[in-house]
Amino acid sequence: MDSVQKFLRTSVRRLSFLFPEHFRRKLLFEVFAPYREKELPFLGKSAFQTGQHCELQLWKSVKDPSSDPDFSNQYISPKQKSLLREIANRLYPEAKHAGYKNSITREMLSKGLPVRGACIRTDFFDVRADFILPNEGGWEILIVKASSSAKRSHVSELSFIRMVLEEAGFKIVKTGYFIINSGYYFVEGEVDPNRLFHHKDCSVETEASLGQTKEKAYRLLEILEKEKLPSRSSVKHCDHPRNCSFPNACYADDPPGDLFTLREGKEITYQLWNQGIRNLSEAEINKDFTGRQKIQIEAVRSGKEYLNSEALNAFLNKLRFPLYFLDFETINPPVPVYSRTNPFQHVPFLYSLHVLQENLIEEPKEYHYLDENVKDPRLGILESLSSQIQPGGTVIAFNDNFEKRCLKEASDAFPEYKKWYQSIEPDFIDLAKPFWDYDYYHPDQKGTTSLKTVLPVLTGADYKDLSIHAGHTANAEFLRIKTEPVNPEERSKVEADLIAYCKMDTFALILILRKLAEKLDWHPK
Repeated sequence: MDSVQKFLRTSVRRLSFLFPEHFRRKLLFEVFAPYREKELPFLGKSAFQTGQHCELQLWKSVKDPSSDPDFSNQYISPKQKSLLREIANRLYPEAKHAGYKNSITREMLSKGLPVRGACIRTDFFDVRADFILPNEGGWEILIVKASSSAKRSHVSELSFIRMVLEEAGFKIVKTGYFIINSGYYFVEGEVDPNRLFHHKDCSVETEASLGQTKEKAYRLLEILEKEKLPSRSSVKHCDHPRNCSFPNACYADDPPGDLFTLREGKEITYQLWNQGIRNLSEAEINKDFTGRQKIQIEAVRSGKEYLNSEALNAFLNKLRFPLYFLDFETINPPVPVYSRTNPFQHVPFLYSLHVLQENLIEEPKEYHYLDENVKDPRLGILESLSSQIQPGGTVIAFNDNFEKRCLKEASDAFPEYKKWYQSIEPDFIDLAKPFWDYDYYHPDQKGTTSLKTVLPVLTGADYKDLSIHAGHTANAEFLRIKTEPVNPEERSKVEADLIAYCKMDTFALILILRKLAEKLDWHPK
């Protein structure tokens, strides 16, 4: 008999288009629920959140995880998330850890005990919660988020957890989440959980959204039961094609070409897309395009670089030797590492400085400083930099607001260097500005003006031979060797890699400036 029931369920799933939606779901998830194929995945809270955004991305991330896009630049390490939970645990010392196991969680809840590291699994869903606590007449769910702002996604996540727990037979009377208080000023000693976290109660919101959450959850279950990637026409997907994480799969039958590389062109590219245009070269330039967009389209059509000689010469003429090329590497963890810092504050741990005294073609002098693990690195950086940079020259950075903010915050913490910083602050020049303004643009930039894009396009140099070749990787690697146990050999290697990466960032600025001067035949006056 079981084999017949399994066959019937499989038939309903594969011929779903033959059944009205309500009736189909009743058959799949009630009548034939016990006969669901074991290989079909459960729906967890991360998958639920993904499906809220795009059902195609949900299918790809669960059924074809090898194709996941790289989100590493948005990454907070598992160690940091674990540390946040450990600190939050001090708020509820009576709660015992269930090891994220369904059987242990259910056993503890059956005894009325407060649980942390909870997991509840049902026939279709698998959810985790940081805390499930007894509350008057039922249970309270709490989650900890590595975020400094309240988000609708937090309520959505809690609503899903609440739905699953209530389907499992647990009455939920309260839901809430903890976010990071970015205003918490950590001095020294142990982090105070009462000051690190803000608590947000969203019980009313999660209760009100339960019906919608349940409807969405079961729809997403059906998406996961499909054997092939659904067509875009049959599912909810990204609100704009340029947001797509899997364009090669989602748009295999209609490739978007280079249309969505248009700088700041979200609305206008959507209009062009709906007109059947897939490449910038096909677009007719009109008054709706910005000056930068017009430059980009003309460059794509001609295949040649664009130079605004007048603007570039004006920029270069602002330079006053000596030239100081400066770059910082920073960490910005949710849990402060250094005294006198806030959560998520960018704290520099390394700088690189290249100096040209008289002209662009001379061999630059190079200086750097890396956290020595003895004193606050901001103090070490201020001590070192103040002996190297004197007012009256030009301090060059790429997006210089970042370097200026780091120096200002460092000198606020160590006010004996405030006067020095104020003396050099007017000397800063942002090398990103000519590229941001499209005074220089090459079609190979594909609409981006980042240092990592401009450098190879303009000079042919790149970061490929370095072990570390992105700022978020430098952040993560330093935080790892700073807060986790590593052997001396590994620490030395990571430190050397960090220095090499930071030095490349400042030497890249020299290469770019030299190439611009060469193209314009510019020489310092």
